[in-house]
Amino acid sequence: MKSPELNLIPVGVNYRSVLPQHEITYPLPKKMKAWVTYKGGKTVLEEVPLPRMLADDVLIEPLWISICASDVNKFVSLVGDLEKTVFGHEFAGRVVAVGENVDEALVGTTVVVEEHYPCLECSFCLKGEFDKCQREGFLGWYKSGNPRDWLRNGAFAEFVSIHNFCAKPTQGIEKLDFFPSLAEPFGNTVKMGRIVREKCGEVPETLIIWGGCGAQALYMVPYFVSMGVENFVLVYRGKPAMRYMESCVKDLDATFFFVNFEQEDKLNQLKKKLAKDGFISVELTGNAKIQKMVLDYASPKGKIFYYGLPSGGEEVMIPGTNIDIYTFVTGKEGIDELDLNGVKGYRVMGRDNQSWKETIEVLKTDSNLRREIMKPLVMAGSTENIGELVDYLIKNGVRYNQPPYGPRPAKFALVSEKMISPS
Repeated sequence: MKSPELNLIPVGVNYRSVLPQHEITYPLPKKMKAWVTYKGGKTVLEEVPLPRMLADDVLIEPLWISICASDVNKFVSLVGDLEKTVFGHEFAGRVVAVGENVDEALVGTTVVVEEHYPCLECSFCLKGEFDKCQREGFLGWYKSGNPRDWLRNGAFAEFVSIHNFCAKPTQGIEKLDFFPSLAEPFGNTVKMGRIVREKCGEVPETLIIWGGCGAQALYMVPYFVSMGVENFVLVYRGKPAMRYMESCVKDLDATFFFVNFEQEDKLNQLKKKLAKDGFISVELTGNAKIQKMVLDYASPKGKIFYYGLPSGGEEVMIPGTNIDIYTFVTGKEGIDELDLNGVKGYRVMGRDNQSWKETIEVLKTDSNLRREIMKPLVMAGSTENIGELVDYLIKNGVRYNQPPYGPRPAKFALVSEKMISPS
């Protein structure tokens, strides 16, 4: 059976909270519906077994789902040797069942989900520090290092099982004019903000963001404005992305300088004008060509906060070291800080306990920030539309200024409804 015609509806700041009302019948079924993506990009609705649960797991029904650009890039080229998978790692929903070691009072709780799930066996997991797990799994991408574990399906399905630590109570943000699944990508920004403030001793007056017109920057920029950053140098590689960012920041109370990464003269002028002792840089690209530039513009006494990863598994070395960006940023190198000939480099990736708490709190209290985060959002129907939406993204890519809705949004979103029956 073909799902309903895809209807992309820009909602942005006009979103009004929608709390899906689904009847859950017990006992739970042994099978569920899921949109399964096969190598090559074909995504079809199938019946699959209900997810297994370990003793410390919870079973969640996804209610709000965001589609991350990192998933879009993998619809055709699946991770590793996967032949098929169920994507969807940015979501919020309700707990419908718990493992034997988990408090049954959690059933019915609305949660936003951390997609990295712990192995339960490494030294950090044994101490209960699950967010530092060195052998973690990732929903829909790869399993953890625990031999008892399996590749957990993502949120393009009726149910998801994951360790209870990964289910973070939303504390009512689903009742605000805010799409709850956006709390996950925004949490990256909150952690970045905290580490920048800690390492700089104060909120910097000027911030340069390399890759500053992409999806992640659309959360970082308004958040850093709310923190008090006054000047932003946003380095871009594509003019459509820059024009889209311009439209999103025009009502923010800060000064913005848009610079193509090839405009070295303009960057030098801005450095003389704005940077007293070297730029405070956020690096979102992981791009090999840009790495030396990032270091040059941070010198002599600046700081670099690394977040971006190279595309396509490419090995990209951090200048002056024998360390590649991927192993450093993901923590696989085992260090959090680099001394790059006077410039300090810090790794910032994902979320931790503190940033999750700070994220929910700021979303509850800052309505203007919620509005700014909601700007780059398109509501692409419901979970009934996932197959068509995946086809659309594969055919159109993630370009800007494409029909039917003008500038490409940074995020597609879905409100969960009952999935249609497979043919």
